[in-house]
Amino acid sequence: MKKVISILWIVFLTLLIVGCSVADKEPIADDDDQNQTELLNNGELAVNFEFLDYQGNTVTLKDLKGEKVYLKFVASWCSICNRAMPELDELFASDRDYIAYAVVTPNANGEKSIDDFKAWFPVKDYPNIVVLFDVNAKFSRKLGALSVPTSVYIGSDGVLIKSKAGHTSNKEIESFIKTFK
Repeated sequence: MKKVISILWIVFLTLLIVGCSVADKEPIADDDDQNQTELLNNGELAVNFEFLDYQGNTVTLKDLKGEKVYLKFVASWCSICNRAMPELDELFASDRDYIAYAVVTPNANGEKSIDDFKAWFPVKDYPNIVVLFDVNAKFSRKLGALSVPTSVYIGSDGVLIKSKAGHTSNKEIESFIKTFK
């Protein structure tokens, strides 16, 4: 019996040592530049979203590397969002050190299709707001936008700093963005 226990201890210690040792293998190549960037902010990296702009071009977080990003998730049916459009237009018109977009989720969460949204959205009334489309809400939940309106803040290193549901004033947005890199 003592011999069996001794053998089990040797096997256990061998597995423990092998499991805790550092592998000599080359690291797996990673094409995602975000993982190779030194993080400046605390938190997890944001998902590398892919949104469409008004012209159908793709805008990704990777394209915005090195920039602070503010995303305001809104909906055409949201009365709070609609009442805040003039204020949002002022924010977009202001001189700022970050990128800002309004994000709509066509064909999801009760939102219109892209074409119906474009026909509805009064661009002439809000010429400074840059709208992106998260088709079928593919990325909104991953960014913490579970309702509208929601403000999402991403650091210049790609870290998801904060997602905040509800209306946020321009003063609050500007003030908070100054707290991270």
